[in-house]
Amino acid sequence: MAEKTELYRRYRPKTFDDMVGNEAMIKSLKKELENGSHVFLMTGPAGCGKTTLARIMAKDVGAGDLSIHEINSAENRGIDTAREIMEQMRFNPSDGDSIVWILDEMHMITSAGQNALLKALEDTPSHCYFFLCTTDPQKLIAPLKTRCSVINVKPLTDEEMTYLLKRTARAEKIKIGSDVYERICEIAQGGSRKGLKLLAKVLYLDSDDERLEVLKSDNDSENKEVIELCKTLLSGKANWSTIAKLIKNIDMSDSERVRQAVMGYMNSVLLNGKKIPQAVSAIQAFSSADTYRNGKSAITVAVLDYFDMLGD
Repeated sequence: MAEKTELYRRYRPKTFDDMVGNEAMIKSLKKELENGSHVFLMTGPAGCGKTTLARIMAKDVGAGDLSIHEINSAENRGIDTAREIMEQMRFNPSDGDSIVWILDEMHMITSAGQNALLKALEDTPSHCYFFLCTTDPQKLIAPLKTRCSVINVKPLTDEEMTYLLKRTARAEKIKIGSDVYERICEIAQGGSRKGLKLLAKVLYLDSDDERLEVLKSDNDSENKEVIELCKTLLSGKANWSTIAKLIKNIDMSDSERVRQAVMGYMNSVLLNGKKIPQAVSAIQAFSSADTYRNGKSAITVAVLDYFDMLGD
């Protein structure tokens, strides 16, 4: 049973065709690979499939297992990593046709380390590829970004997430009600890894009632601060001083998740039959917030835009 809890690993896509969502992006990406692009920057919220996509790309360009180097940039942050990569670039692949470097959490590399990588990214031999993944592209130096083909991996829509969840449950030969899928979509906010982890948490329970109860407690504990922000925005008594304090208490390590959570909450309020102007204004303000480029500051600006819409 323990193995089955790791659904997101067990059913991780192995080809482009296995991927759910982001069809237009994948089509564009395949064209760029065909046209000879060797350096890609994958941006998007945590758990949306950036590293999985990079591994699929590595296989697509003919890299064997021994020639795919995954580097956790949070643990390898400096110039030495860049120097080691440039040394390895001089050699032919150990197996397959290409050597690939997948640099996860790319924004964690120091500015000096990023600068040291510039030459490698610009003078890339024909057998070398770089796939850089980050949730925080605004922390990358501008010269590095200009050397990359930028790929924005978007969260799944509710329809895409439901398809992924149903496909996985079917593979496990377990039937689940639509209410459970809707609840997972509401909590996961488009993150495929999060969605599959939530599914694993409830998949083997005896009833949908049990599943919904577990999902309720999970959502309440994880999004407590965001829920408090949403309730305050809807109260009609919100002022900037109060909201600023709430924002400071929210974990902004994944600001896109926060943005999606606020929009999901407001959308649920509206779909429950309550036509509240504050909910509409919040969705409008947060829908245009560019958290990929501006990180947590985009959330602050979204709230200020919200107040402007209400005339406060």
